[in-house]
Amino acid sequence: MIITAIIFFILYFIDQITKYFAQANLSTEINTKFIPNVMSFRLEYNTGAAFSSFDNSGWLLIIISGLATIVLGYFLLKNDWKHEKYKSFLLTMITAGCVGNLFDRIIMNINSLNTTDGRPGVVDMIDFEFLDIIFDKLFGSSFAICNVADVYLVIGLILLAIDLLFFADRRKKKYEASHR
Repeated sequence: MIITAIIFFILYFIDQITKYFAQANLSTEINTKFIPNVMSFRLEYNTGAAFSSFDNSGWLLIIISGLATIVLGYFLLKNDWKHEKYKSFLLTMITAGCVGNLFDRIIMNINSLNTTDGRPGVVDMIDFEFLDIIFDKLFGSSFAICNVADVYLVIGLILLAIDLLFFADRRKKKYEASHR
């Protein structure tokens, strides 16, 4: 459990510090090129979920994110770092992403009650320009601007799904065979 906590707080800290730096150094009007035609940075605030779905549904998204965090927390308590390091890391990464965006949603909704400045939405800043080209060809729109927590969620969920579909059964059989 200590390993989970350490990794979780490191990942969560990275997410929050990048959001802080984005707010302090980026503009909503200017795209700051990082790798031309691949990735740039621009400050955006998302009041919804992925691709601005459920826009302005703050409390609903807080409840959904909170429930997801509770479910993920349950699985984190069952982590077996000794035998399932990969799965344990992915679950920790997914949870850090979920909590990172949950924190933004809570701050956004508190701010909307107090009408103070701060985070008027989930802080997004990463623009994958190469995905904009693909999405424009397929859907006639650009790809979403995201944040580090989103990257944790997407990469973690994809890798976890691949692991569960193709590798978990083999690992389990190998483990059982070695313990007979």
